[in-house]
Amino acid sequence: MTLKALMTAGIGAAALLAAPAMAQAPNSQDWAQRQAQNETVSAQRMMSGDVTNGFNMLGNVSDIVLNARGTAVEYVLYEVPFPYDVYTAEDGFVRWDNIEVERGVGSGLDLRIDGEASAYAKEQLQLTRAEAGDRLVSRIVGSDLTFSDGQMREIDDIQFDPESGMITNFVVEMDEDSLFDEDTRLVPAAMVMLDPQGVWTVRQPVTYNWTVWAM
Repeated sequence: MTLKALMTAGIGAAALLAAPAMAQAPNSQDWAQRQAQNETVSAQRMMSGDVTNGFNMLGNVSDIVLNARGTAVEYVLYEVPFPYDVYTAEDGFVRWDNIEVERGVGSGLDLRIDGEASAYAKEQLQLTRAEAGDRLVSRIVGSDLTFSDGQMREIDDIQFDPESGMITNFVVEMDEDSLFDEDTRLVPAAMVMLDPQGVWTVRQPVTYNWTVWAM
């Protein structure tokens, strides 16, 4: 069942925002709350999923590539696992505008190629790892998000709109001394920018409490 179907059935992930933990700009909480209430998908869950054609698995998601502005998903890379890689199957990639997000096995989310679209061979992607740089989600998750007051927190996850692929929120853990995610906060993507030095920065020191229900 696709996320669109889940939304129609009234089943799916939702985000609930509480009071802000820091000072905030006027009306920013209302704006962030509307954003967070939209249906979102987790980068971590997508990275644990597979790319399929609706009938067969093409490969395991190996990375997610953002567009040049760092605002939305452009490509999803996949790798063919053993023993299928010893046959004719090869690693490749798919464009975000050609896929549907579906519930996968366990906690993962599968990405199904939509309609008449097809996967691309890896040689067709004229982009090196160095050129991709900070566009790779595997590099963004685990890196630091710097607040305007100089505080830095590790990015635990990124949330995307399942249809447009736009980043909606960054997820950070405020209590970095804890062994568990006990003080996880959501930062609206519109408040975050990637500076010329490749550092993800929050325009103002604002975070919000949040809770996400399992799909």
